[in-house]
Amino acid sequence: MRERERDFVKKDVVTTLSDWSEKYIPDAFPLVLILTLIVAVFSLFLTESTISSIALNWYDGFWGMLTFTIQVCLLMFTGYMVSDARPVKRVLKWLAKIPRNRIQAVLLFLVFEEILYYLHFALGIAGAIVMGKALIVEQRKKGIYLPLNMIVAIGCFCLVFQAGPTAGSPLLVASEGHFLQAVIGVIPITESMLTLPMICLNILMAIAYVVMCFWFVKNYQLTEDEARMIDGYSYEMEQPDLQRYETISERVNHFPYIQILIGIVGLGVFLAAVAKNGAGSISLNLVNFLFLMLALILHKNPAAMSESARTAITTISGVLLQYPFYAGIFGILQYSGLAALLIESFVTVASPRLFTFIVFVFSALLNMVVPSGGSQFIVEAPYIMPAAIDMGKSLAYTLNAFTLGDLVTNLIQPFWAIPVLAAFGIKFKHIFPYCFIAFLVAFIIISCFFIGWMY
Repeated sequence: MRERERDFVKKDVVTTLSDWSEKYIPDAFPLVLILTLIVAVFSLFLTESTISSIALNWYDGFWGMLTFTIQVCLLMFTGYMVSDARPVKRVLKWLAKIPRNRIQAVLLFLVFEEILYYLHFALGIAGAIVMGKALIVEQRKKGIYLPLNMIVAIGCFCLVFQAGPTAGSPLLVASEGHFLQAVIGVIPITESMLTLPMICLNILMAIAYVVMCFWFVKNYQLTEDEARMIDGYSYEMEQPDLQRYETISERVNHFPYIQILIGIVGLGVFLAAVAKNGAGSISLNLVNFLFLMLALILHKNPAAMSESARTAITTISGVLLQYPFYAGIFGILQYSGLAALLIESFVTVASPRLFTFIVFVFSALLNMVVPSGGSQFIVEAPYIMPAAIDMGKSLAYTLNAFTLGDLVTNLIQPFWAIPVLAAFGIKFKHIFPYCFIAFLVAFIIISCFFIGWMY
């Protein structure tokens, strides 16, 4: 094996942040427990709630969003199965061999993740796991040890590019029958996420992140722990099935054509629905349906798809563990009146000129304790959307402000990083320095857009 590439540099801002996060940033699950306690204490002192009423509010919220939980889990589950299919893996492995040095590999992965997250956040998460490991393993074969913590961080902070055609809350209000339709009507996705300001914003952030990651790589120092972990990774392609099956049950388990037929029919149903109702009709359920049909087409038989599903389940275990606790936090915020108090305070001080910027900032702050766009929108929208109407502000821009606020602090909140962290076996504190700098870059750029364009 060739000598490993190493960068030894003087202590810089990234190293300083790494040292700080190593000492002070807890794991994701203890963090949600701490957030629960903080919100409960604020509710106790800022509202008329008692300890017993807060506990009941927490329990009422704990199981209040099971439908949304299942939708989110299915997005991650089906997105992983698509990226885990042999044809997709073959393409990813080919891509992973292209870079000739560390910088090329990191920038390829960055652009790859930006595109995937823009198309769908579940694809971004799945791509971070599958493409990330493929890239690390294939480059290791060349003697190039990639910056592991940085690769994982890229797979997490590119979530900010989810402000695209499959963003959750814009999809919700683009669907007929949503809970605020009587107030704001239906807002097609083509009037919110797919507008000129949003396209320009995503392009500018993509360029800024390329520059940022180039700087990251130039100042990166590979640790011995990272090198050992990289040595332990593998990326195995599924072998062609040459076995002869004798029993009827075995033949049925490995018979591909019924599965492929159902997948093709389902894909036709998806295309027909979009053609009939337009791109604005794309909803969470429709996206889940699309990915499940693609998985049927791409996997070679029911047995292979079942095996992929067993692996995909592991990517959502952290969400299933922690999401009820975040839902409980949502219950305290909503039922105690704390959320209404905070939102009314922000809306009251917001001037018409800076209204969307204030919505963006407040949504970013609230997302730290309710890191789910859907549940947060249920809390926030009944206040910010009528306020936008009263001030004569664009409902679409207000929706964009909420969406980007909800996304930007996901970069420093471990909720959505859990599946990627679990796949690579590292902790949130190891990627925090890179995520924090990416958060600052995104926050500044997005703020400028809401102050200067989408107001």
